[in-house]
Amino acid sequence: MELSPEEYGAYWRASIYVAAGVVLVFLSYRFVISTLFAQSEGGPIAIGLFLFGTLTFAGCFLAMLGVARVVRTAVDAEMRG
Repeated sequence: MELSPEEYGAYWRASIYVAAGVVLVFLSYRFVISTLFAQSEGGPIAIGLFLFGTLTFAGCFLAMLGVARVVRTAVDAEMRG
C-alpha cells in the first residue's frame, strides 16, 4: 500500500483520534468517576454513573472516528494503487 504524504498525515491523525478516545475513557474513570463511586451516598454514585456513560460514549465516538478514517484512508490508497 503506497500512501501519499496527505494520506500518511491522515493516517496518523486518525490514530491520534483512537488514542485520544482511549485516554479519555481511562483517565476519566481513573481520576473522576472512581472517586464518585467511592462515596456511600446515592447522589454521587448517580452522577458517577451518568458521567461514566457520557464520557465512555464520547471516548468511543472519538475512537470510532479514528478507525473510520484509518479504514477510509487504507481503502482509498488500495483503490488508487
